[in-house]
Amino acid sequence: MEEITKKLDEDFIETGLSRKKYTSIDLLYSTIIGVLGGIISSLIPFSLLIKVWYPLTGGTQLISGHHVIWASIIYGLTKKKANIMITMLSKGLLELLFGDPWGLLIIFVNLMEGFCLLSGFFIIEKLGEGETNLGWGIAGGFGNFFQAPFFWVLNQRWYLHWTLWVLSFIYAFISGIFIVGLLGRAVTNVLIKAGVHTTF
Repeated sequence: MEEITKKLDEDFIETGLSRKKYTSIDLLYSTIIGVLGGIISSLIPFSLLIKVWYPLTGGTQLISGHHVIWASIIYGLTKKKANIMITMLSKGLLELLFGDPWGLLIIFVNLMEGFCLLSGFFIIEKLGEGETNLGWGIAGGFGNFFQAPFFWVLNQRWYLHWTLWVLSFIYAFISGIFIVGLLGRAVTNVLIKAGVHTTF
């Protein structure tokens, strides 16, 4: 028991902050949250919630942020941008194992979303908004935005009117702001208050 306590003391000071730049707990957090995200994204058809009252093309982008929220949660717990990519990689691998129709491409999509979110957090930190709701919202919107044009181009939806394209991209950004950014930050704060150790 004394050895376990000593080990924990090496990893965390009284506030729960890690003395090390990167710990095995970071990897554990990233993997657990990535797997959880992969299960939920693969098995729960959130798009049905939107199609009931907004059946038009592009409307499902309003809830597309649930694919990326996992990356913002891990960032909130660790403040390490590399963990965003590890989380999205593990999420993508699990979605592949669950038989995602996009096959190996789903791994690339997850990594692309993770990189966009990482870039968003990098930018807002440079602007001094790294710990504000505004900053998290902007970073979340940026992180979720690019999946919309990527999939629409991939699906060759050139036949659709340009207004539907614009609406789809706007909805993706809005979803990123509220689900990835603001909800992601709120979930992170709840986890920290519940006693989950941070590693930053």
